[in-house]
Amino acid sequence: MTLVAVMFQLWDTTHSTAWTGAAALAQALPLIAFGLFAGALAVAGAADTVAVVCRSTVVQLHTPDALLGRVAAAEQIVGQAGPDVGNFRAGLLAVPLGATTTLVSGGARCVLAVAAVARTTPALTARGSTGR
Repeated sequence: MTLVAVMFQLWDTTHSTAWTGAAALAQALPLIAFGLFAGALAVAGAADTVAVVCRSTVVQLHTPDALLGRVAAAEQIVGQAGPDVGNFRAGLLAVPLGATTTLVSGGARCVLAVAAVARTTPALTARGSTGR
Protein backbone atom coordinates (compact mmCIF):
# COMPACT_ATOMS: atom_id res chain seq x y z
CA MET A 1 0.00 0.00 0.00
CA THR A 2 2.81 2.38 0.88
CA LEU A 3 4.49 1.72 -2.45
CA VAL A 4 1.36 2.79 -4.34
CA ALA A 5 0.81 5.87 -2.12
CA VAL A 6 4.41 7.01 -2.59
CA MET A 7 4.14 6.57 -6.36
CA PHE A 8 0.96 8.69 -6.49
CA GLN A 9 2.53 11.40 -4.32
CA LEU A 10 5.66 11.43 -6.46
CA TRP A 11 3.58 11.67 -9.64
CA ASP A 12 1.47 14.49 -8.19
CA THR A 13 4.62 16.37 -7.18
CA THR A 14 6.81 15.89 -10.29
CA HIS A 15 4.46 14.78 -13.10
CA SER A 16 7.50 12.84 -14.35
CA THR A 17 7.17 9.29 -15.60
CA ALA A 18 10.93 8.82 -15.38
CA TRP A 19 11.16 9.81 -11.69
CA THR A 20 8.08 7.80 -10.77
CA GLY A 21 9.39 4.76 -12.63
CA ALA A 22 12.85 5.13 -11.08
CA ALA A 23 11.37 5.32 -7.60
CA ALA A 24 9.19 2.28 -8.26
CA LEU A 25 12.20 0.34 -9.52
CA ALA A 26 14.26 1.38 -6.51
CA GLN A 27 11.54 0.13 -4.20
CA ALA A 28 11.09 -3.09 -6.16
CA LEU A 29 14.80 -3.99 -6.35
CA PRO A 30 15.01 -5.38 -2.79
CA LEU A 31 12.03 -7.64 -3.52
CA ILE A 32 13.65 -8.85 -6.75
CA ALA A 33 16.99 -9.41 -5.01
CA PHE A 34 15.27 -11.29 -2.19
CA GLY A 35 13.58 -13.53 -4.76
CA LEU A 36 16.88 -14.26 -6.49
CA PHE A 37 18.63 -14.99 -3.21
CA ALA A 38 15.78 -17.21 -2.03
CA GLY A 39 15.93 -19.12 -5.32
CA ALA A 40 19.69 -19.55 -5.02
CA LEU A 41 19.28 -20.72 -1.44
CA ALA A 42 16.69 -23.29 -2.54
CA VAL A 43 19.03 -24.59 -5.27
CA ALA A 44 21.91 -24.81 -2.78
CA GLY A 45 19.71 -26.69 -0.32
CA ALA A 46 18.64 -29.16 -2.99
CA ALA A 47 22.26 -29.70 -4.04
CA ASP A 48 23.24 -30.31 -0.41
CA THR A 49 20.47 -32.88 -0.06
CA VAL A 50 21.71 -34.72 -3.16
CA ALA A 51 25.26 -34.65 -1.76
CA VAL A 52 24.12 -36.11 1.57
CA VAL A 53 22.24 -38.92 -0.16
CA CYS A 54 25.21 -39.70 -2.42
CA ARG A 55 27.64 -39.68 0.52
CA SER A 56 25.40 -41.95 2.57
CA THR A 57 24.98 -44.32 -0.37
CA VAL A 58 28.74 -44.57 -0.90
CA VAL A 59 29.28 -45.24 2.81
CA GLN A 60 26.62 -47.96 2.89
CA LEU A 61 27.83 -49.64 -0.30
CA HIS A 62 31.54 -49.67 0.58
CA THR A 63 31.44 -50.56 4.27
CA PRO A 64 31.61 -54.17 5.49
CA ASP A 65 28.40 -55.29 7.19
CA ALA A 66 30.15 -55.82 10.55
CA LEU A 67 31.23 -52.16 10.65
CA LEU A 68 28.23 -50.52 8.99
CA GLY A 69 26.60 -49.14 12.15
CA ARG A 70 29.79 -47.60 13.52
CA VAL A 71 30.86 -46.17 10.16
CA ALA A 72 27.40 -44.76 9.48
CA ALA A 73 27.42 -43.08 12.91
CA ALA A 74 30.86 -41.59 12.29
CA GLU A 75 29.75 -40.41 8.84
CA GLN A 76 26.71 -38.73 10.36
CA ILE A 77 28.83 -36.93 12.97
CA VAL A 78 31.24 -35.73 10.28
CA GLY A 79 28.33 -34.61 8.10
CA GLN A 80 26.81 -32.58 10.91
CA ALA A 81 29.98 -31.19 12.49
CA GLY A 82 31.97 -30.65 9.28
CA PRO A 83 30.28 -27.42 8.21
CA ASP A 84 30.65 -25.94 11.70
CA VAL A 85 34.36 -26.80 11.79
CA GLY A 86 34.76 -25.30 8.30
CA ASN A 87 32.98 -22.12 9.37
CA PHE A 88 35.22 -21.89 12.43
CA ARG A 89 38.34 -22.31 10.25
CA ALA A 90 37.09 -19.70 7.82
CA GLY A 91 36.38 -17.27 10.63
CA LEU A 92 39.84 -17.71 12.12
CA LEU A 93 41.61 -17.26 8.77
CA ALA A 94 39.45 -14.48 7.33
CA VAL A 95 40.81 -11.80 9.64
CA PRO A 96 44.54 -12.30 9.01
CA LEU A 97 44.35 -13.54 5.39
CA GLY A 98 41.23 -11.88 4.00
CA ALA A 99 38.01 -13.42 2.76
CA THR A 100 39.19 -14.23 -0.77
CA THR A 101 42.34 -16.05 0.32
CA THR A 102 40.36 -17.95 2.94
CA LEU A 103 37.73 -19.00 0.40
CA VAL A 104 40.27 -20.10 -2.19
CA SER A 105 42.40 -21.98 0.35
CA GLY A 106 39.32 -23.80 1.68
CA GLY A 107 38.31 -24.86 -1.83
CA ALA A 108 41.87 -25.99 -2.60
CA ARG A 109 41.95 -28.04 0.61
CA CYS A 110 38.69 -29.75 -0.40
CA VAL A 111 40.07 -30.63 -3.83
CA LEU A 112 43.30 -31.93 -2.29
CA ALA A 113 41.35 -34.02 0.23
CA VAL A 114 39.23 -35.59 -2.52
CA ALA A 115 42.37 -36.31 -4.57
CA ALA A 116 44.05 -37.90 -1.53
CA VAL A 117 41.05 -40.12 -0.83
CA ALA A 118 40.80 -41.12 -4.50
CA ARG A 119 44.51 -41.96 -4.59
CA THR A 120 44.57 -43.96 -1.35
CA THR A 121 41.31 -45.87 -1.91
CA PRO A 122 41.14 -46.95 -5.55
CA ALA A 123 38.10 -49.14 -4.83
CA LEU A 124 36.01 -45.98 -4.40
CA THR A 125 36.86 -44.79 -7.89
CA ALA A 126 36.37 -48.17 -9.63
CA ARG A 127 33.27 -48.08 -11.78
CA GLY A 128 30.58 -50.60 -10.96
CA SER A 129 32.30 -51.74 -7.77
CA THR A 130 30.19 -52.19 -4.65
CA GLY A 131 33.17 -52.87 -2.41
CA ARG A 132 31.55 -55.90 -0.77
